[in-house]
Amino acid sequence: MKPKGFRLRVKAESLEILVDDVAYFHLPVRSSVGIERGEADRDLPVLSAEAGQSEGRRFFTWTTRSNLWEKKVYRLDLYPQAFAYRVTVSGRGRLGKIEYFSGAEANEVPEAGYEVGRYLEPHPGGGPLSLPQYRSVLQPGRVGLGYLVPPLLAFPFTLSAPGHPWLALGLAPRPGEYDLDHFATGPQTSAGAGRIVFSTDFLGYKQVDGEYQLPAIVGTTGPDEYASLEAHAEWLYDFGGCRRRDWSDSPRWWYGPLFCGWSEQATFPGPMADAATQANYTVMSQRLDELGLEPTAIIIDAKWQRTNGEGLPDPEKWPDLRGFVEAQHARGRRVLLWFKAWNTEGLPAEECINLWGQPLGTDPNSAAYRQRVREMMATLLGEGEGCCNCDGFKVDFANVMPLGRDLSGTTSSYGIELLKQWFELFYNAAKAVKPDCLVNNSCAHPYFAEVTDQARLHDYAGSLRAAWEVMSFRQRLFRAALPGVLIDTDGVISSHRETMDYLRRAPQLGVPDLYRLTQAGNPPLAAEDWAEIREVWRKYSAGLDSA
Repeated sequence: MKPKGFRLRVKAESLEILVDDVAYFHLPVRSSVGIERGEADRDLPVLSAEAGQSEGRRFFTWTTRSNLWEKKVYRLDLYPQAFAYRVTVSGRGRLGKIEYFSGAEANEVPEAGYEVGRYLEPHPGGGPLSLPQYRSVLQPGRVGLGYLVPPLLAFPFTLSAPGHPWLALGLAPRPGEYDLDHFATGPQTSAGAGRIVFSTDFLGYKQVDGEYQLPAIVGTTGPDEYASLEAHAEWLYDFGGCRRRDWSDSPRWWYGPLFCGWSEQATFPGPMADAATQANYTVMSQRLDELGLEPTAIIIDAKWQRTNGEGLPDPEKWPDLRGFVEAQHARGRRVLLWFKAWNTEGLPAEECINLWGQPLGTDPNSAAYRQRVREMMATLLGEGEGCCNCDGFKVDFANVMPLGRDLSGTTSSYGIELLKQWFELFYNAAKAVKPDCLVNNSCAHPYFAEVTDQARLHDYAGSLRAAWEVMSFRQRLFRAALPGVLIDTDGVISSHRETMDYLRRAPQLGVPDLYRLTQAGNPPLAAEDWAEIREVWRKYSAGLDSA
């Protein structure tokens, strides 16, 4: 049942959020805006309030100052089906930890508290943490950079009894202001506080010199947790500066089915990364023909490169990558290349982000690295002499980026903002060479819609025996953040039963993707299994081609 929506009760020192007439939260208006390596931020007692209307929307403001800031303005804006809480500070300092709704003191709003009992952490992990994590409000939660890079920075809350609406409270930076790497929630640690706070940390990378508006906290509701997250994403598109994208005109071959050679590399002698050779992928291609499988693209996985940083073919493994690509094109298949983001192997320090002189990741703002990426794309995607004529990339390890304090690079950009700059460089350089190339990644946030052609569900630990629940969870998060995006369902290598169950149902989630040809389960797949996979692919492709 669709919730009636939220109501706000605005008071002198607090705001109360009601959903279907139940007070989910009663929050102090004040927030703590810390300075890196500085003392705690404490507001002065005086807090002047004002109400008004702008652009057809009601708003409320509270003005004060603190020991750290010459002026602090708290503002609450009411939108259709949403609200946004903003904090603006005036003064000077490098931002540190921000605690939203922390209050000036532990007991200055004695009625503050909450009625919600649990929330979803929309941050899929690996292994045992792959299943949806529903937490008690007494458990801290954190949304950061993991398999979804990044996910929506929001937590959906509900009452402990079933059947109630969900309220998502999420972080909404302005474009160009995502210089952070997480959003967290948890019980306030002050003795007897009985409150929930929300926090992030700029780690000193954001310098304030004058007036600065912090990322907003946006509240949205829905009948379930995913609907509330979808409403949060809609606000980001409508009011948060994120650009909508329509994937409906994507080239047919982007829809697959796909074959990725990573797990198949394990069937060859030696380490898996050593098996990414032209000879082995030629065998895989022949096996696809023998099985009667017709993927629209084959993905060459790790490690076809000489070095990950340079991103050019290893001539010993791939003496003629262009020849392999043209042979696949003749079979009606495109060729994608696995790419390890941020890896500095083979690069000089001046093209990297460093920690105390040690390279930790490539620097997307370095002029030398930017030129390297443009030249790399011309070689890998170009059609001219000496070029490989490949068709796109599967970007992996985007979450393994330089994080933490004291990083040094060409700019002070950090965290999600730096991640966006890396993808803009990579994506735009690729499209400049081959506009219909495919960039596959694991981004699940509206800020990244413009650099995402296809989103992959990411790795699954087969020993978990919960493939459908795990992958459906991830798919729903992608769908909430990027409505209409093409979903690469990725590979599941598990027991025979679970492997076949997933391959059978994968088209319900998105683009079918096969990872093994010789042993897709234990025991190996039999002839009748391959016949069923062929039929699943045939029906999937026929449905697309007749649309």
